[in-house]
Amino acid sequence: MKISNAALLLTLASMAGASTAGITINVVASSAPNNFGSPSWSGYNLNALNSLENGLGNIGDRNTDPTAYEVAGATINASDLMVSSFNSWRGDSAPTGAFAGEFGNRVHFGLHATGDGVTQFRLNDLGYQISSNDVGNTMAFSGTFAGANFSSTRFGVDWGADNAKGGGDDTYFNSGNGMTLVDEIVYVGVGNAFWPGDEAEMAAMLATYESGFSMTGEYTIGAYSGTGTVTTVPAPSAIALLGLGGLVANRRRRA
Repeated sequence: MKISNAALLLTLASMAGASTAGITINVVASSAPNNFGSPSWSGYNLNALNSLENGLGNIGDRNTDPTAYEVAGATINASDLMVSSFNSWRGDSAPTGAFAGEFGNRVHFGLHATGDGVTQFRLNDLGYQISSNDVGNTMAFSGTFAGANFSSTRFGVDWGADNAKGGGDDTYFNSGNGMTLVDEIVYVGVGNAFWPGDEAEMAAMLATYESGFSMTGEYTIGAYSGTGTVTTVPAPSAIALLGLGGLVANRRRRA
């Protein structure tokens, strides 16, 4: 019989020498299309969930397809952190072809949390935090999923009586109460980005944050946690810095 994470911790506290693998939380960063208005978001979301659940890595090529899912390495370009109210893609304010209708990019910290076949947990137990290393921690964004439900961007899996993934007895939860006990949660992830007001401000932000800017995403479920960090490096082609006084680093986040 499976027991909840909270109940398991209480049991362990009274049993000297007992141990368990508990919950494993993997965090995978990726630069996504802007969920606010992007025509490619739904395709990206499906690719991200598929990759996160099954460990597939990259799906598609972002150079030709805005729905492609590519795992971010330790380093990214500042252009992957710019969403906009005007058409843009990866710092280009005049994208063409498949990218003509896009509104920039946001880094999402994808989540794949799994139990050990004994320890179950709930979506409502999940907490998150994004932070950045710049003055003022401009990317700061935190909260919990208390009261939240499963949805098109996050699902849970009960592994069934055999306590293992597969075997034909798994139950997927793509909607419904976040208090449901599950063995696995897959989530496209919380994200954040800078939000320049116009093309000139975007160019200035790209130059300002092109190197050394780090952003970290962390998830917690009870005593368990997992983190992922990305740091910007200069883009292959230099970006001209426009002289803009009083630059304000707006940001647009998404949970």
